[in-house]
Amino acid sequence: MSSKTFWAIAVSILALLAAGLAGVFWGTADLSWDASVAALLRLPEAEQHLVLIIWEWRLPRVLMVALVGAGLALSGVLMQALLRNPLADPYLLGLSSGASAAATAAIVWLPATFVATVGLPILAFAGAVLAFVVTLGLAFSPARGLDRLVLILAGIAVSLFFQSISAFFLHIADPHVTRAALQWLMGSAAGTGWNDLLPLALALPPMIVLALAYSTMLDAVLLGDERATALGVPVAVLRIGFLTGAALLTGLSVAGAGIVGFIGLIVPHMARLLIGATHWRLIPLAVILGALVLVVVDLLCRVVLAPEELPLGVLLALFAAPPFIVILRRVRRGI
Repeated sequence: MSSKTFWAIAVSILALLAAGLAGVFWGTADLSWDASVAALLRLPEAEQHLVLIIWEWRLPRVLMVALVGAGLALSGVLMQALLRNPLADPYLLGLSSGASAAATAAIVWLPATFVATVGLPILAFAGAVLAFVVTLGLAFSPARGLDRLVLILAGIAVSLFFQSISAFFLHIADPHVTRAALQWLMGSAAGTGWNDLLPLALALPPMIVLALAYSTMLDAVLLGDERATALGVPVAVLRIGFLTGAALLTGLSVAGAGIVGFIGLIVPHMARLLIGATHWRLIPLAVILGALVLVVVDLLCRVVLAPEELPLGVLLALFAAPPFIVILRRVRRGI
């Protein structure tokens, strides 16, 4: 590992830790620094209601947005490599729209006891997989195999379809339920509990390990399918396997924090600008930066208009627009 990569990862980890502590100590409730530290460390003099705020409300929320940001960033890295498209992200193939449609249908129509029993993450993942299968079915032909260009166009069509399904469910649903669903669809980790962290916390580490294990193959895919195949890379199997993993991470992320856009698109490019495109270095930095960006944005959502909260999607769109324009300009110039 080069010194540039080492320092980029080390500084990102320190920034993530600092942002995480800020997310735990600051929020809509104004707590003193000494009281927050005592509550976080569970000191004897800590007030119980502050311990409840820190350990049951803020800490699980910070961990959730960190996991979501990391998962979406990893999905973006994988999709941009496997599709060789710098504008690819977890939402390109309709994964988020399928997950959100399934989750919206569950919130609006299914009994709360059933949703609690089955789990919203499982239902959202099922929606993401359904959208993924439909997209693959539209883009695959026995003669030509998987067409990357058709895959992108099919993903856009499938995404629009599932967005319309979600809008239809919200339009005919009870207004009280609709408000809750809309807040979730705009992105929010409010109300996250420790049990909500489990699905994504179990799925993300194995995906990171697998991505690192096959990082050289991902590098080869960037050379083109023919060259990668000549080097012994099973391109079709690699593409299907990692796109399925991206569907899993996207579905679980949508279930955990609602629709969170731009992380999978912007963060991989941020990491490439810092250390280059070699996946052995790119993957860990992108994962850390994804967690860092979403933790910071979630903190800002809580403090900008405190005691009111902004949806994650609002500030993410504002912050992501300038980098997105830069990426488009780079793509046009062929950089």
